[in-house]
Amino acid sequence: MRIASQEISVESSVLKWARETIGKSIADVARRLDLSESVVEKWESGEKRPTLKQLRELSTFYKRPLAAFFLADRPAEAPIPTDFRTLPRKVKKPFSEKTLLAMRRARRLQSLTRDLNRSLDREARVELGRATLADNVATLASQARECLRVAIEEQREWKDEVTGLAQWKHHVEECGILVFELPFPIEEGRAFSFADNDQPVIALNSNDSTNSRIFSLFHEYGHLLLGQSGICDLSEEGKVVEQFCNRFAGEVLVPGSVLLAHPLVEVHGAATAWEEEDLQRMARDFKVSREVVLRRLLILGRTTEKFYQQKRKEWERPLRKPKGGRRVPPKQCLKQNGVPFTSLVLESARQEKITYRDVSDYLSIGLKHLPAVESLLREERVRYG
Repeated sequence: MRIASQEISVESSVLKWARETIGKSIADVARRLDLSESVVEKWESGEKRPTLKQLRELSTFYKRPLAAFFLADRPAEAPIPTDFRTLPRKVKKPFSEKTLLAMRRARRLQSLTRDLNRSLDREARVELGRATLADNVATLASQARECLRVAIEEQREWKDEVTGLAQWKHHVEECGILVFELPFPIEEGRAFSFADNDQPVIALNSNDSTNSRIFSLFHEYGHLLLGQSGICDLSEEGKVVEQFCNRFAGEVLVPGSVLLAHPLVEVHGAATAWEEEDLQRMARDFKVSREVVLRRLLILGRTTEKFYQQKRKEWERPLRKPKGGRRVPPKQCLKQNGVPFTSLVLESARQEKITYRDVSDYLSIGLKHLPAVESLLREERVRYG
């Protein structure tokens, strides 16, 4: 008997786990392997066994190492984040492979962070409070800004929203929160978070606009304060938790007292309609979108729901992936993995806790790019001291 055609003993629960965690249906597997669906069903019920050749094909299709199929039982993995998206039930579909892979990637980086810290005898330092839905949002936002050490004057001096995103990410990471930027379909979510107490994670959708990623960063920060992992679309409607996190993000980025003291608001008077130019000017000052500013004005009683919805409709654009420029692997590495994780991996290699083959694997980058990655990290240290 040829080895490739030899049937292999595999736990049926492991086969089902591998398929479900990549978002594939039995029909998908049957089409890929050119089999009947009943054969795949029998694999997962334990009535039949796949051959080694079929197992290798499943390994490729499920994006799991071949060794994973020889586990004694379905592994105890952390659950995917709670689905806080407010899409209509008819529109909401199971997460696609790209979204599930982004979640798997984030979980792996989180787990590696724990392991590498232990190997270096380091303890994770997380400066993150706790909140409930009954807490005062303005107070929580003020406390968050104090923890992040960002004064409103500093925020106003940032060059633009690109600088703003980089600065906010740095300050959030300084609090011990891992921040990743990973690509997944924007219609499936703007961001997600893992609220593990010892190593919280925020993953932004790299397909999203810069202003949306800034808002998502603090929306997910709100989830972490509540101790809830989630994947979100940032809609203002629907679940109370999402409304709380949106209100928190808005208050952090555009504090109510500061907005009311803004010269354009002070001279505006009681009128509830706003000129586009004024909204744009305030958005530039706070490094946020026009919609965030107008929403804050609505919450503060300085415009009407009707005007807010009218402007939202004017500004509404179909969700689409931003135009991509030339991919620069070292910059992409820092963006996707975050500065703290990238630094931790390289420090572990220098102390010979891991090999450089591990470095390439953990950072998903070729070894030839490491000098450029280390140069970018040095620039980061100079920029932020």
